[in-house]
Amino acid sequence: SKTPSNWPPEITYLTRPHLSKSLPAETLTHLSLSSTSSSTTSTPSPLVKIRKITDPAHPAFGQLGLFAAKTLSARSFILDYLGYVHDDNDLDESSDYDLCLDRELRVGVDARRMGNEGRMVNDYRGVPGFVRANVVFETRRVGGGDRGEVRMGLWVGSKDVKKGAELCVSYGKGFWKERLKE
Repeated sequence: SKTPSNWPPEITYLTRPHLSKSLPAETLTHLSLSSTSSSTTSTPSPLVKIRKITDPAHPAFGQLGLFAAKTLSARSFILDYLGYVHDDNDLDESSDYDLCLDRELRVGVDARRMGNEGRMVNDYRGVPGFVRANVVFETRRVGGGDRGEVRMGLWVGSKDVKKGAELCVSYGKGFWKERLKE
């Protein structure tokens, strides 16, 4: 399968979620996850580009970021955040790429070693020109209405994002509290 331009070779590119073998059947049912179903697959997104951060003032200078390939309308869907879907039995404590998919079931999606363009989104804090995030993570159901597969989606915030702008989320204060402890 094709990978997006500037994709890091050491990270497995996913076109659909990769499910942990330790997820219990009830969890899979509740989230409508199936390792066999031909659930919605994605290809490299035409809406975004992965680029190296070249501004020395940027907190992620020298690393990769995600940028709008065209103007993105307010509140529109950009792409799913794909990764390794797991629960507490299969948690990578050291990962900076783990998002909560379902709090009650304690299921997360971790893009540390495998994922898609969603893993390239940086936090807005300290990024020149940013006072708040311009994109947000929210869960959605894919295929099958209310019974569709639960995914973590990346969405445009309350304002349009102009072509060429970096996409930045808020990782949340909890993320930074943990990082400051290290």
